[in-house]
Amino acid sequence: MSESAVPLAPWIAAQRTSLLAQRGHAWLLQGPSGLGQYALGLELVRAWLCDSPTEQGACGHCGSCHAIDVRTHADLCVLMPEVQMMALGWPLSEKAQADIDDKKRKPSREIRVEAMRDAVEFSQRTSARGKGKAVLVYPAEQMNHVTANALLKTLEEPPGDVRFVLASEAAHQLLPTIRSRCLGHTMVWPAEADMLAWLQAQGIARDAATSFLRAAGGRPEDALALAQ
Repeated sequence: MSESAVPLAPWIAAQRTSLLAQRGHAWLLQGPSGLGQYALGLELVRAWLCDSPTEQGACGHCGSCHAIDVRTHADLCVLMPEVQMMALGWPLSEKAQADIDDKKRKPSREIRVEAMRDAVEFSQRTSARGKGKAVLVYPAEQMNHVTANALLKTLEEPPGDVRFVLASEAAHQLLPTIRSRCLGHTMVWPAEADMLAWLQAQGIARDAATSFLRAAGGRPEDALALAQ
């Protein structure tokens, strides 16, 4: 199930509106798993790159929004462990894909330094669509020290029109220098009634939704994953 098929949770939409009203070239979205860091990060970059964004976010209909939906946006760089890239439908670099196809190695479980170097090079190129560029890193704690240091210089002195979202489920594991270069946002823990309504909107009976939510420690996305 693609994330676009899951209706955007109202608490994610509210946080998106709040963050879009603020200025900053690098955000760090932090909190425990299951609170929607990836969903919120993707909403931010969609809005930044959108041809006709509103205060509430991306329009959802323009060429930019479509390019993100089909994973081909020239001005968006997504950095994740390869296992997550593949699970969420993001393309790997040609070399990485070839190495995996040829069984030279398995998909990585951390963010590879080669991918980060590609991202740094990407950030220095001119925007293809003229709306700036965006880099989404998730989960950011899956950068090792070498990878994080490759990012640090660009975070310190970002090229003109690039913005970053680091989404993390264990921000304490990030280098303090990375954290200090970003504006921090702690994910909102939604009200139980809102979480239950959101789960029910996806066809999960109320009693089951309550059980899954309890099993997931009150984290809505984790509860949805259990239900599926």
